[in-house]
Amino acid sequence: MMRSARTLLLLITGLMLVVATLWAQSRTRTSAVTQTQRIELVDKEGRIRAELKTSGEDTLLVLYDGQGRLRTVINTESVVFYGVDGKMKARIDAQNLSKELKRPGE
Repeated sequence: MMRSARTLLLLITGLMLVVATLWAQSRTRTSAVTQTQRIELVDKEGRIRAELKTSGEDTLLVLYDGQGRLRTVINTESVVFYGVDGKMKARIDAQNLSKELKRPGE
């Protein structure tokens, strides 16, 4: 009986902390817009697995494998895939793809 009372007390205390934290956050003014030039997604070992960034006039999503090797780059005009050797394996170009999607005679 005493053990379940302690467990219940801990659960109620934890719930009160969560509610208090949420209430405090709701009273804190935050910016509706966050601006940055680069966002990194890292794994639990701290290795960069993805980047969302700007480069000149373009925006890039860059994906890396678990060993940190570049695997895919997505930008506004193309998607490029790289092999584990670092060499480009395939490229999908938006202009060529749109030409292939047109029906004959258009």
